[in-house]
Amino acid sequence: MVQKIAALFKKQAFSILAFSMLGMMFAMRPMTLVPTTVILICAVAVLLSQQFRADLTVTVRQNELHWVVVPFAMWFMASLAIGWWHWGLSRHSFSENEFRIFIALATLALAVHARSRDAFVAGLWGASVLAVLNVFYGWVVPVEYFPRIKGTTNHPVHFGNFTALIAVLLVTVAAFATFYKTRIRWLLMGGALLALAASVASYSRSAFLVFLCLAPVFVLTAVDYLHRWLVRLTYAFAFVFVVVVACTPSVQESLRIKAAVSDLEMMESSNYQGSMGSRLVMWQAAWSMFQAHPVVGVGPNKFREILIHKMETAEVPRADAEHNQPHNDLLNAAATGGLIKLAAYLMLLVGPFVFFRKKYQSLKVSEAHRIWPIMGMQVVAAFFITGLTNSNFDLQIYSTTYAVLVCVLAKLSIYSETTV
Repeated sequence: MVQKIAALFKKQAFSILAFSMLGMMFAMRPMTLVPTTVILICAVAVLLSQQFRADLTVTVRQNELHWVVVPFAMWFMASLAIGWWHWGLSRHSFSENEFRIFIALATLALAVHARSRDAFVAGLWGASVLAVLNVFYGWVVPVEYFPRIKGTTNHPVHFGNFTALIAVLLVTVAAFATFYKTRIRWLLMGGALLALAASVASYSRSAFLVFLCLAPVFVLTAVDYLHRWLVRLTYAFAFVFVVVVACTPSVQESLRIKAAVSDLEMMESSNYQGSMGSRLVMWQAAWSMFQAHPVVGVGPNKFREILIHKMETAEVPRADAEHNQPHNDLLNAAATGGLIKLAAYLMLLVGPFVFFRKKYQSLKVSEAHRIWPIMGMQVVAAFFITGLTNSNFDLQIYSTTYAVLVCVLAKLSIYSETTV
């Protein structure tokens, strides 16, 4: 009986994971409950099942997954070592978010089927619909006048970043996935527009940078007429959007463009209390912490305390000091963990990107078969871009989402390669 349950789980778990990571993100709190449950079950299976461990080992060895496994393990071990160095065996020394990334590797042993790709795409489309419902709810039951939508993420920046990523992935599927019928691909494009609208409703400026990840859709050779039409429509939409923003003051106000100009004017008068000014102060403080402790940093959970001290001693200008991280992944890793954690962070991004690049090069049949490594590279790039103005990997939602998306897209890339 136990073996049958285990076999059923192993057969269906990957599809559940592929759907739930983004498909359930705007449906419930905690947002990562379902994927976290799957990850934990897989981690237990690694400990208790010899067959599961064997499957995981074979999968990693045969598919160049060391580009994913080694960086994930390095990130956890570096963070754990830094924590022990600064805090000993106290609760501050254990790296929970990094641990989530590490145990997510156990999901690489799960079986992938043809329906798994459909589960992932269905999750993307479902997420776009649920995100828009979150927007409607935020407008109907506003917490404040014209609120910035944050949905289940509890923060408008997170809501904007993730909905922008969902829009990018949906456009990519619509453009390249010739294995779907035309009406399905247009439906996915409609989902991308819904996700875009949700992202705009967050008023998150950093979310717009995520759309740079659409570059493959425009750079790579068009796979068919639908791809060409999607490119034309995207150019037309972008042109209209820019014109509307440039000519409509109310839209500029809504998108916080005027707020950005105001922040710059405040900084010119040595006032760093605005959003951009506070970030510059935090970045300056983080850099000085790294310079003072270049090898192991100042340690986790110490940034805010040191930042306040630096402001009190006028080492940095006064600004908002309510943050325990500098709103930049590179500087956060350097300040809290020195060169050790900074190197691990860079590998956390570079390793998976190299893996997806290799898979993209090995799938030479058509762009349709290359869609999964393309999306893998987009995910890595999106997390790097948003990490320039936010400390993503200091937060549970980003750590879990990144680990699961990389593992899911890695397995789908491998499956696509073996079925070509």
